[in-house]
Amino acid sequence: MRVRRILIEGCDSPVEVLSGETLLEALERCGFRMRRSCRNGVCEICEVSLLQGQLQQRYPRKQLSANGGVAPVALACTSELLTDIRVKIKGLKLPGEVSVKKLNSDIISVEVLTSDVYRVRLQLPATASQAVNYHAGQYLDIYLPDGRKASFSIASAPDQGRDLELHIRRIADSEMSCAVLDHLQNSSRVDVELPKGNCWLDAASIGPESRLVFAAASTGFSQIKSMVEHLLANQVMNHIRIYWGARDARDLYHLALPEQWAREHANVHFVPVVSEPELSPDWIGRTGVLPQAVLEDLDHFEDTQVYASGSPAMVYALLDACEAHGMKESQLHSDVFAYAPRPAKG
Repeated sequence: MRVRRILIEGCDSPVEVLSGETLLEALERCGFRMRRSCRNGVCEICEVSLLQGQLQQRYPRKQLSANGGVAPVALACTSELLTDIRVKIKGLKLPGEVSVKKLNSDIISVEVLTSDVYRVRLQLPATASQAVNYHAGQYLDIYLPDGRKASFSIASAPDQGRDLELHIRRIADSEMSCAVLDHLQNSSRVDVELPKGNCWLDAASIGPESRLVFAAASTGFSQIKSMVEHLLANQVMNHIRIYWGARDARDLYHLALPEQWAREHANVHFVPVVSEPELSPDWIGRTGVLPQAVLEDLDHFEDTQVYASGSPAMVYALLDACEAHGMKESQLHSDVFAYAPRPAKG
């Protein structure tokens, strides 16, 4: 069967569509990004204008043809190509392109996960002009009314649309930490700027042979959560290993969630690690430092990508340990490399 192609208004390179792919799947496989949410034709967010060619839309079920008049509107998530097509897509982002926006968001809830970690739920504006796309693993900045800002990983996956989740630790001797949580607990709205960060992943670009390793320390779990939930939402079947380290078992503040991932998905393996077990006398799991736990389980790093989220000390310790066992530096991804670079090796 001949390969169908998507010609995009304003883009020179056509997109080839694999057998059985929807318009949206083909675009995302090639790195394009557009507004979308439910992926089944209900929310009607992923609209495209059909300028040439024919489409079969599965839901709502109908066949669409461009006839030179007013361009019919199709839903990319349920449309399959019957011919080569030419489309116009408002707000389409080219591969790797994102727009950073500052928005006023609703504060939906602030709930206690442990004595000092809070789960914050925000909702972005619904209007198309303020729509934001982000990648799994990126972060945002929260702005206080006095102009100060603080950065937090987005714990939710982009597949959740406008709903965002943050995990924020209250640090008693940090005036900024307390100010942010006080504002969130006592206000109905907050200014945020997103997306930010270069450590992210996209399910459509993961090779079938890649082994994915995620290493988080403390609230670094929030970034890892976004990535893993994005992979699971898109039914990625690659082998996934998750390591979450903390000094005290009580700092593993959302332990039931990764345990659930591992129970429900055969390709997910979860290892919590406590480095100071004397602080947690009831802990019966793995003990020691996180890099050592990773090396105890992995005998090679071929076809492996490692994503690390935590303090610079943890990330660089993990990098050094894995490099000593054959991993290349390019196989480890972390925002630490951008905000806390260390001197080049001599």
